[in-house]
Amino acid sequence: MNKIFSLLTTIIRIKIPVWIFIAIPGISYLGWEYHWYKQVDLAFIKWHTHLAVYAYLWLLGFVCYGIFFRNSVSEKAKNRFLLFSAVLFSLFVLEIFLLLTGFTKTYFEEVSGYYRSQYIPADKGYYHLWKPNEPHFLSKPEYRFWRPTNSQGLGDVEWAIAKKPNEKRIMALGDSFTEGDGAPNDSSYVSLLKQQCLAAGDTFIFMNAGVCGSDPFINFVLLRDRLLRYQPDIIIQALGTNDMNTDINIRGGMERFQKDGTLKYNPAPWWEPVYAVSYVSRIFFSVAGYNELLRKKNMPKEEEKKLNTQLEDLFQRYATLCKQNNVRLVVVLRPDKQEIENNKYDYNFSEIVHQLNADSTVQVIDLLPYYKNYIEQSHTTTDDYFWDYDGHHNSKGYELMAQGIYENLELLMKN
Repeated sequence: MNKIFSLLTTIIRIKIPVWIFIAIPGISYLGWEYHWYKQVDLAFIKWHTHLAVYAYLWLLGFVCYGIFFRNSVSEKAKNRFLLFSAVLFSLFVLEIFLLLTGFTKTYFEEVSGYYRSQYIPADKGYYHLWKPNEPHFLSKPEYRFWRPTNSQGLGDVEWAIAKKPNEKRIMALGDSFTEGDGAPNDSSYVSLLKQQCLAAGDTFIFMNAGVCGSDPFINFVLLRDRLLRYQPDIIIQALGTNDMNTDINIRGGMERFQKDGTLKYNPAPWWEPVYAVSYVSRIFFSVAGYNELLRKKNMPKEEEKKLNTQLEDLFQRYATLCKQNNVRLVVVLRPDKQEIENNKYDYNFSEIVHQLNADSTVQVIDLLPYYKNYIEQSHTTTDDYFWDYDGHHNSKGYELMAQGIYENLELLMKN
């Protein structure tokens, strides 16, 4: 019996380096993360991924140390490994601090809890819409508001295709500020504009075709392909700095719409995975002049010129489409909170506005002067009209937006 136990002990007693037992869990976790990367791309990055990076680096260093210096380890090698470990530990602690404070988090990480690449299309096809006939919520840390969804996947009631005699229809196209993110369903600017028209005795059918995350190119393609059947008489297309600096700058212009029905955005910088996975790295990228969109904070002139050309081409197409269908096009310039405070748009719209004004069939409404004057005369502040963190309008802000549009649009609606 003793001989049998001795034999079993000899068989079981296998010399395995300690680093292998440390590496196995790390490799397993890496495989699990890789699986989710294949499923959702960079959206797999969450709080634990940020911390795991430093564990991987240390494990790699530990494994290399164990492999190359397992037989004879000099004091110099030991000191280098200790220095390596100390640096990684310091960065690990800083990463935790940034994780807890949110100092370098992106907007989408704050509202959703994971990293979202702006360079990866969220839509499988051309049209950026909600799921048809299923109500949705506009939710942020500061609020949560219900929305209906019609058969087109837009946050409004169902629209009739057939038009009554002498009926006038106004369709609003735009992003979250058009859909009304940040306010109840009856307090979007479109709903409030409708209420003002009714109070003035004007009977118009209003159609809210705004969708959070849209941009003018998405709006144009949606109108061209799917919404002209509703026979609008007036199109209100919203335009803001975010459309230029963020959406169009990243997504591109009409070239993004591929012939096979898919979307192709501008390529992301090669270092986006580094930025995405490390809060610490973002400090260095910020110092180098990049923002959370991985673009230069101060837009180069050639980039601005390209954006202007793309948007000018879009509005030429837009104006032509509207003329062909006897529709009046109205472009509304909408300022953000900071732009009202600075009395200046962060993007220079002068060339675009000049081109639009040259077309007599297009009307441009610049809301910045209206916002500025109203806030000064009413002795209020921008804080009264915007959510503190999110940056969208609250109900009072959309009321101000609706009033500004109504005062500029009143004569056109009566014609």
